[in-house]
Amino acid sequence: MEEMEIQERPGFFQRLFGGRGLEDPEPDDQPAAGNASALRPVYRYNVTVRRQVFCFEDALAAANGLKRGEQQILNLSGTDPVLRQKIVDFMAGVNYAQEGTWEEIGEHIYLVVPPTAYVEIAPPSTRSQSFRN
Repeated sequence: MEEMEIQERPGFFQRLFGGRGLEDPEPDDQPAAGNASALRPVYRYNVTVRRQVFCFEDALAAANGLKRGEQQILNLSGTDPVLRQKIVDFMAGVNYAQEGTWEEIGEHIYLVVPPTAYVEIAPPSTRSQSFRN
């Protein structure tokens, strides 16, 4: 007759650590040194639309959202021109530090995206070009 090996049901920590326990990870489990994208955290997809930014505190909230991995759409069209330029400079610096994407999608309307998202800029359609002429 064939002998059967009885195995214990894996406990919580065995399932959590894949049966390896608390020992150091295998060399294959570590990200490659040249692969910087493996070191970045992955965020859920959030979009924050800031319809009207009137003060610098709104820009600070947008910067904190960008740091959390949230896409920001900023409408600065109703903001005082001097404050608007300060907010644009501040958000551009935050975006640069986060290595995100910055696009002007309208007059004084900006899309600021964290590095975990991909932004594809579609070429303008012939219909939109005819309105500009």
